[in-house]
Amino acid sequence: MFHKRMRQIFVLFCLLSLFLLLSDPMISSYGGAKTDTGISPDKTTIQTKKYKEWLPLWKQEKADTGKILLTPGGTERDLNFSWYSKKKGTPAVMISADHLYIQAKIFRGTAHSISRSNGSITYHSANHVSVTGFLAENTQYYYRYTDNINSEDVKWSSTYEYHSRSFSSLAAILVGDAQIGASGTIPADTYNWSRTVEKALATEPKAAFFLSAGDQINYKTNTKDKGLREREYAGFLFPGLLRNIPIAAAIGNHESKGKDYQYHFHNPNNNDGYGSTPSGCDYYFSYGDVLFLVLNSNNRNSKEHRKLIKQAISEFPKAKWRIALFHHDIYGSGAAHSNRTSANMRIFFAPLMDEYKIDLAINGHDHSYARSFSMLDGTAIQNKSSALLNPAGTTYITLGSSSGSKRYELAKNKQFYVAERSNQPVPTFSTLNIIGNTLTLRTYDYNGKKYADDFQIIKTAAKENPIRMIKKAESKKAASYTKASFQKLKRRLKKIRALLKPISKDPGAQKAAKRFRKANDPLSYYGYAAGTTKALPKGFSTLLDKTRLRKVTVSASRLRTAYDNLRSAMSALKKTSLTVRAGKKKCKNKTRLRLKKGKKLKLKISRTPAKAAFTCRSASPRFVSISKKGVIRAKKRRKNAVPVKIKFQNRVLALYIQVK
Repeated sequence: MFHKRMRQIFVLFCLLSLFLLLSDPMISSYGGAKTDTGISPDKTTIQTKKYKEWLPLWKQEKADTGKILLTPGGTERDLNFSWYSKKKGTPAVMISADHLYIQAKIFRGTAHSISRSNGSITYHSANHVSVTGFLAENTQYYYRYTDNINSEDVKWSSTYEYHSRSFSSLAAILVGDAQIGASGTIPADTYNWSRTVEKALATEPKAAFFLSAGDQINYKTNTKDKGLREREYAGFLFPGLLRNIPIAAAIGNHESKGKDYQYHFHNPNNNDGYGSTPSGCDYYFSYGDVLFLVLNSNNRNSKEHRKLIKQAISEFPKAKWRIALFHHDIYGSGAAHSNRTSANMRIFFAPLMDEYKIDLAINGHDHSYARSFSMLDGTAIQNKSSALLNPAGTTYITLGSSSGSKRYELAKNKQFYVAERSNQPVPTFSTLNIIGNTLTLRTYDYNGKKYADDFQIIKTAAKENPIRMIKKAESKKAASYTKASFQKLKRRLKKIRALLKPISKDPGAQKAAKRFRKANDPLSYYGYAAGTTKALPKGFSTLLDKTRLRKVTVSASRLRTAYDNLRSAMSALKKTSLTVRAGKKKCKNKTRLRLKKGKKLKLKISRTPAKAAFTCRSASPRFVSISKKGVIRAKKRRKNAVPVKIKFQNRVLALYIQVK
């Protein structure tokens, strides 16, 4: 009896331990976790031994906001550099494949006059240099830079290393919202950000570059900051590994009002200024088979973003993959923004993703991880598998914070478009690998533990857009095709429309885009207008109403079947033609013919398909008759012309016969 009782106690203890284990947010790998507030200083970080050992290094370098930063160039053969200096000169970068610089090449750049202080040092030049057409794949390079190549006594920096990667495949690292300073402790955020960078590169050592989803720093206002923004940038620039690998960053809302972003980041293909705010604008670059579109989502002018995307696609039309990077998570799941301000942004950016068949959209903003189902026109294409084969629509990835400086709750109810989500309170990063037909995304915390399910897109055919096919099918005219083939098209068109419930034009979105930053702008976003920060009201936007009120979902298999059937019906359409001649005269619709009473006229009727029957009918057989073979007889005089109709399939040709 005693042993039986002990076994029962032991079982209860094990069950209790298991419950506590699974309910501990720091132990559970995926899912939701409670947070105290929107801003959560990481108190545990500053108490650790490793942080205390690291802190003297930060104190030694914290005043250095001038560190050089690498950014991708226009293609995989290019590389951009940017850094601050105290004096303005002619900046230059010397780069070589040998560390002795025997065959080095020097690239000169541009110096921009600035006056930026971090509270200790004031910088007067932002230096930008582009290395173009120089790089070969899988090659070790060495570089150094100077603030003024024209100086009599040129002072070069120390030597840094850069290793180019494969041009035929791609490995990259995704990070979101480092937001240095958001916890209230810049050193703690810098330490965690540095750990993330180190672990990410240890996990994916062949990464060609980082992609940052915005909010690199925290302080929003560019005036009266007393050097705070630049101290935060010093934290973001701090990791030494950033001297060895480029980083392509989107503009977050916390950067959008200051000009320092465009000084620190030397981005390619941005000369036209599309999508600009004071911080910078849209840009794009190509790497192998991938076209990256980096959009400034603080700008709601869809027309400008469309111009940038069209320009990028026209320059790289053969890119197999299209990936967009912008800050606001239009299909995220964070409690702070996903159901209001980010939902509003959906009406501007989701249609662009649909129109240009974007494979993957990478976002940040809500400091919580979410992966959407493939989204098309506001419809969630649900798939039980996390490996998608030739999916229609765009998958949206919302990245968690890469420093843990700020944490948010998840939305109370998991949205219909969310396939997976988590806000476990630990810094995270993702790796992106594209090899041939397969795109793979893996997500980890900064300890290297898996943070979310692996995700894949497998593309064995050109990306298709069912919405575009629907519009194309709707534009077909019945008169041009046989009855059977057109009726089949109509039936299949009705079925796929019932699944996707496509929206028509969205006048509300167009109106809001035109009013961006004007007095009548319906939205208020970080001081850019005086409108609402809540979700726009019912009836304003067709797309927003669909995604907030209707919540349309369809299984990937049902959509695939419906789409294939529609495409089959489109290709099976049989064209018709109908030609009617009265003697040598070709008759058009509503042609008028004159006949004397008692006379007859045999029409020559040609049609395609030739074996299909046609019918002839007179509106007033007492006055004018027409036989089955198209012979017209003028029986009696009549003041008004008599309509005669020849019908063939879906075509109708009317003649007007005047009896003299």
